[in-house]
Amino acid sequence: MVTIGDVAKHAGVSRSTVSYVLSGNRSISPETIKKVELSIEELKFTPHAGARSIRTRRTGVIAMALPLVYGPHNQVQMPYVWAAMGAAQKAGYKLLMLTDDDGEAAIRHVVTSAMVDGVMVMEVQERDPRVELLSELKCPAVLVGTPADARNLPVVDFDFTAAGRLCAEHLLKNGHTSVGYLGHPRRAFQLRSGYAIHARDAALSTLRAGGAKASWASCDGTAAGVAKALARLGDDITGLVVYNERALGRPLPDHLEVVAICPPEELERRVVPLTAVPLPAEDLARTAVDRLVDLITGRPGPAVTILPPRLVEG
Repeated sequence: MVTIGDVAKHAGVSRSTVSYVLSGNRSISPETIKKVELSIEELKFTPHAGARSIRTRRTGVIAMALPLVYGPHNQVQMPYVWAAMGAAQKAGYKLLMLTDDDGEAAIRHVVTSAMVDGVMVMEVQERDPRVELLSELKCPAVLVGTPADARNLPVVDFDFTAAGRLCAEHLLKNGHTSVGYLGHPRRAFQLRSGYAIHARDAALSTLRAGGAKASWASCDGTAAGVAKALARLGDDITGLVVYNERALGRPLPDHLEVVAICPPEELERRVVPLTAVPLPAEDLARTAVDRLVDLITGRPGPAVTILPPRLVEG
C-alpha cells in the first residue's frame, strides 16, 4: 500500500508538505502542489477521505429530499431515485435520501452539519417551506418543480402546463365537447403540488377555451375511488384526461377516449396502446443532478430548465 511517505519521497518534499497539500491548512506554492499531485497520480495514492474533504471543503455527498410513498404504489417515484443515483455516481457523488415528511428538519440537519454538498428538492409545492429554508441556508440547491417564488434557486421541471394542454387539444381535435379530468389524490391538491395543479389547470382552461364542457375529480386510485370519481364527472363525458397512474391500473369505461400523462413504463404494460404524454422521470432526475453538481463546482448554468412534453398517439 502506498503511504504518504512514499508520495513525499517521490515528489522530493517532506511528509508534512504532502499533508499540507492534502489539507490546505497552509499556503503552498503552485509548483509544489503540482509536484505532489503528480506523485499522487503516478503512485495511485488514495488520500484518507477526511483529508480530501478538508482540502476541498466537500463531502462528496448530495441529498435528495423526497417524501416517499410507501407501499405498492411507490413505483412511480422509484425511476426518479434510480436515475438520480446513477447520475450522482457518474459525477463522483453519493446520494443521501431524505424521505421524511418533515422535509425542513431533515434538510436543516444535513446542511448545518456539513453532511452534504448540496440538496435536490423533489415534489415542490407552489408555496414550499423548503425553498425558503434553502435560500436562507445558502446551500447549493436545485428545485425539481416550479414554486410560486423560487427565491433565486435553480429550477428543473417538466412542462406540466404544456402536457395538460396537449391532452386537451388532442380531445378537442377529435370532436369531444364534454371531457373529464381524473387527477391525483386530494392531498396533492391540498398541498398545491405543482405537477398536479399545473397539468389540471392547463387542461381545464384549454378545454373550456375550445368550447367544451370540462369537469375534474381527484382520485385515490382504488377501484372504488375510480368509480366514485367517474360518477362525479358525470355520464355525459366522452373524453377523459388521466393524470393518476394508480387510476390507470383500474378498469375504465370502454366508451371513453382516454389520454394520459404517465410514466413510459405504464404505456409498455398496456395491451391496448394508450394515447399519452410520457413523463420523462429519468431525464428529469439526471438533469437535476447535473445542475446541482454544476452549482457545487462553480460551473455556470441556466436558472430554469424545462423539459418539453410530447404526445404519443395510441
